[in-house]
Amino acid sequence: MNFLEAIKICLKKYVTFTGNAKRSEFWYWSLFVWLLAMVAFGLDWGLSGEAGPMAGQRVFGNLINLAICLPTIAVSIRRLHDINRSGWWFLLTFTVIGIPVLLFWYTRSGKKYGRR
Repeated sequence: MNFLEAIKICLKKYVTFTGNAKRSEFWYWSLFVWLLAMVAFGLDWGLSGEAGPMAGQRVFGNLINLAICLPTIAVSIRRLHDINRSGWWFLLTFTVIGIPVLLFWYTRSGKKYGRR
């Protein structure tokens, strides 16, 4: 799976929380989200007309976050399904100790359908 295929799949499965997501799909989506955030940051900073990067309104950043929130949660839950974990484990995101655990799980290869 390449970068564009992963983006298309994630956008197509915008709110699909069932099924599986390959490791490459998840990490390409994460890269896409990071790139969008950098573009939004640059636009917000450039158009604010103020000196600091945190000055002014974050209009583009807020719009991007709103648009990608659900597909990001969906691909994260599908990734957990691929490693035989319940989607409820995603709630670890909201704890301090849970983020390293989730990152470790997201890097593991899927066990379903013979992928190792």
